[in-house]
Amino acid sequence: MEQIYIGTHPHAIDAQRRVAIPREWRQGEKGEALVFYQLPGRHGTIQVLPESHFRQEILEKIKKVSFADAAKSRALATIGAKASRCTCDKQGRVTLTPELMEHAGLTDQAVMVGSFTTIQVMAPERWSENEMSTEDVLDQIQRIHESGEL
Repeated sequence: MEQIYIGTHPHAIDAQRRVAIPREWRQGEKGEALVFYQLPGRHGTIQVLPESHFRQEILEKIKKVSFADAAKSRALATIGAKASRCTCDKQGRVTLTPELMEHAGLTDQAVMVGSFTTIQVMAPERWSENEMSTEDVLDQIQRIHESGEL
């Protein structure tokens, strides 16, 4: 069964750049700790993907990119350099890299937003600015239902 991430969770970021992932988001089917991958996201967010999703949606597609394609190779190198692999410590915290924190404009507070298959981490003020209205959300859901795509 695939993990589903829903809800919003504000969290403090400690002095070691750690932030807690909610308990219901950090355990796999059999109660094992999940491995996550952190990637820079659009609009100053950090995208956090469970390893299964990362392998299925990202890694399998990346394997098909030719190293001879200069633009795609450069993009992959840039994303790879900024990405981070992490697991939760005993308190459920993951460490954010300084580069990802800078990308997201994070200092001492973060909001974790469930995006169904991924988690988005962002500054609280960014979430306030980017949160869609209910009508816009319903329009997007209707588009998904009609076409199968966003």
